[in-house]
Parts: sequence; C-alpha cells; structure tokens
Amino acid sequence: MAGPPTPPAEPSALPGPAISVAPAAPENATPATATAPPPASVAPANSPYPALFPAIADACARADFAQVAKLAETDDVHISSDRDEHRLLITAPLVLANLILDDIPPAQFALFRLPNPLSDLPLSQALFSLTASVSERRHAHVYSRATELRALVSAPEFSESVVFSQTLTALTDAFLEAFRTRVFALVARAYTSIPVQLAQTYLGLPQEQVLSIAQTHNWTYDSTSQILTPAPQSTAAGAFSVTSAPSTLAAFERITDNVAALEA
Repeated sequence: MAGPPTPPAEPSALPGPAISVAPAAPENATPATATAPPPASVAPANSPYPALFPAIADACARADFAQVAKLAETDDVHISSDRDEHRLLITAPLVLANLILDDIPPAQFALFRLPNPLSDLPLSQALFSLTASVSERRHAHVYSRATELRALVSAPEFSESVVFSQTLTALTDAFLEAFRTRVFALVARAYTSIPVQLAQTYLGLPQEQVLSIAQTHNWTYDSTSQILTPAPQSTAAGAFSVTSAPSTLAAFERITDNVAALEA
C-alpha cells in the first residue's frame, strides 16, 4: 500500500431559545415589572436583516451557493448591528456557503466580524468550530461538528422561522456532500491503495457506505486485507465523481498544499 499517514485526530431566521438564553437573576434581585426594558440582546423591531434573508433563502433553494455567498457577503459588510441577533440570518448562510465553495478565508472573516454579544451565541460557536476543523484538516472533527450543527439548526426550538431552520439544514447537508466529494477525489488521486478504516476516517461514513461508494467508482476491495484500491481512472458522474488517477505521496503533498481550503 502506498499513501500518506492517517490524518491527525482531533448553534434562527429569528433568534430563539437556542440562540440566546438570558442569565438567571440573583436570588435577591427585584422582580421585573411590566415596563422593564427588553434584554440588550433582543433584536430591534426595525432590524434590516429579516428583509434581506428571503433572497438568500431563495438562492439556497436553487442550490446557487455562489449567489448565497455573494448576497450574504454584501449584506454583512454594508449593514451591521452589534447587538442584533438577526445578523445571524446573514452570517450563518455566508459561512456555510463559503465552506461549500471550499473558500475558507471569507467564512473565517465573516465569523471574526461578529461582535462579542453575537460571537458567543450557540449558533456562532458551532460555526466557529466547524470552520476551524475544516481549516485544520481534522477530517473526523469536520463530520462530528457538522453533525452537531445540523442537530442544532434542525431542532424544533431552534428558531421561530421554519425557513431559516430549513435553509441552514440544507446548507449543512450540502456542505457535507461537497466536503466528502473533495476528500474522495483527493484520496483517489493520492493513494494507490488504502485501508478501508482510513477511508472511513476521511469520508466520515460507515464501512458499508464507503464500500458502496468505492464500488460505484470501480474500486476493488480485498476483504482479507481490508484494502481498497482505486481504479486507474473513473469518469462516473454524480456524487463523489473522480476523474484523476492515483498519484504518489509527493503528488499528494502537492495536492493538499494547493487545495488550501480543504487540506491546508
């Protein structure tokens, strides 16, 4: 077998309970009255973000992730409100769209632009964790972080907006598909053979699914040694399409250097 070593191992459109939780009041605190002002983290009634989100959701529904990133980036840069949680209507799709497009720096910059009241929210933290895992090439962590993010945004209590929840769920699923596609292509180019357990680590899938994908692309599998051998060439269309032949370890290193957003 030839190949590099195993990679290192390693939370609404409208804000709801999953995004913001008010701190508990001290025991000796005076009870709030009906005229008490709302918490600072509650979005203002004239927030600009809800009016901007439908165009982003529409682009997502068309799977036009480049347009999602373009619209969200423009809105995020030109409109800002330090304490408006509705900003995540823009930032969350922006981050996920760029991860789908394998463009990590804009995703990172979008998160870094969030002020402290917003960057500490569960959704923001989940996006931070996922983006960091992608940029650090922690394959196993990428899949676990994406799974955690999906569970968060698809929970019934996540948001008052069903569309926002559905949009983020769709974006997370699209990211996972795109990430696996790129990783599968890299593996096919980098390895002349690979243990099935290592392929599972790279793809974040159980053995049965890895073998099914491999078979679709005419890879061979030795059940005795549990070794997968990529086909010399594959022109099969669809998910995990691979068009390059396996290469050497040196070539793999060049590939991973050049694909900075995925493997650097």
